[in-house]
Amino acid sequence: MLNKIRFFCALAILMPMGIMAQEQMTKPMSLEECVNYALENNRNLKSTRLEEAIAETQVGETRSMGLPQVKFQTGANYNYQIQRAFLPNSIITGDPNAEGFTPVQFSPEYDGNAALSVSQLLFDGSYFVGLQAAKTLRELRQKESNQSEIETVEAITKAYYLVLITGERLELLDANQAQLQRVLNETKALYESGFAEKIDVDRINVNYNNIQTENNKAKRSYNLSMDMLKFQMGMPLNTELELSGDISNLTLEADEYINKTENFDFRERVEFSVLQTNQDLANLDLRNNKATHLPKLYANFNYGYNTGVNSTQDLFNFSDNWLEFGAVGLTLSWDLFTGLNRSSKMEKNRIQIEQIEIQKEQLKTSINMEITQAENDLKSAKESLDVQKQNMELALSVYEQVETKYKNGMASSRELLDAETAKKEAETNYYSSLYDAVIAKIELEKALGILY
Repeated sequence: MLNKIRFFCALAILMPMGIMAQEQMTKPMSLEECVNYALENNRNLKSTRLEEAIAETQVGETRSMGLPQVKFQTGANYNYQIQRAFLPNSIITGDPNAEGFTPVQFSPEYDGNAALSVSQLLFDGSYFVGLQAAKTLRELRQKESNQSEIETVEAITKAYYLVLITGERLELLDANQAQLQRVLNETKALYESGFAEKIDVDRINVNYNNIQTENNKAKRSYNLSMDMLKFQMGMPLNTELELSGDISNLTLEADEYINKTENFDFRERVEFSVLQTNQDLANLDLRNNKATHLPKLYANFNYGYNTGVNSTQDLFNFSDNWLEFGAVGLTLSWDLFTGLNRSSKMEKNRIQIEQIEIQKEQLKTSINMEITQAENDLKSAKESLDVQKQNMELALSVYEQVETKYKNGMASSRELLDAETAKKEAETNYYSSLYDAVIAKIELEKALGILY
């Protein structure tokens, strides 16, 4: 009985927590929240950020070359077949007239050594250039990661507004279907009372079937656009997602960007910044190839023991048979001539730098054209949106008037359906123009480098 009481007490505590967790999962998300979620969970971004981590390790790898290099080495050998040297008999016997040679064994049967060596780089012109190049490479990977973030934000923003627009259009289609259902029911009632013809019922029924099919298609489109948003965010597709945005609050005027377009800085575009960093890397590579003309200087320290004996028992007599040795010195290495290899590499670097400079100028022209095109597209899309909004309102007004006349017997079913078709077409054109305007706004913000 006591266990049952504990179970129900625990259940009473956990149930509100479960409900709370469910509410948090189904909380409507704004555009900013969707973007932040994607920046944390998008798989492409995760992979790109790992490139940043790799670049960070390369900085440490290059830095380690300037730190002391310590190595310990030991070993023992059994010389089972010792090579002999041939000495003249005149040396062995002391008789200068003695002829022939005598094989003599100089090496012991067992030898061993144990040594500690330390090497420290004192000067290498290319080391400091390489360290700076590794840091610049890290900066390049960070900018490439930022470029991927911008692309992710662009995809999320477009998918987000597509869901909102599709959802708003879906609500209107539901209202239209309900309205046409009401008209169909009223026409059936009039037909049963003898005040309408069968052809009127059939005509309205055809339009009702069409709008029902269109509504079902729109619902599938809405679900697909929602799945696409989840995919871009890195969210599991089976997760419930609800959006909190309102498309009516979106400003679609191009004039708000005038100050940005007039005072545009190309460094606002990450593509230009990436190209500049690549040019910096090419300059560093040129400096590195120039630095290879300079010598390299190392300090060396060695200390160890070695032995040579003819029995294993003597091999492990460390106090008597192992002799110490040591050395301290400097090593200078200087490549005086490399067969014009350095000259060729330096010429290649100069060509690469010039090539990137041309690419920068080309990119500037392309960005200017992109901004102008995006600005014009937004203006045209906004003008089209205003016209389509007026057309939708006029078509709705016409439909309502014709519907009233139809109910009073002053308009035919054909006129009513024509008005309904015109209204539906106007609504479709409006939402298509709305989406075009939203996309144009996103493209302009991306062109100006202010999307993210």
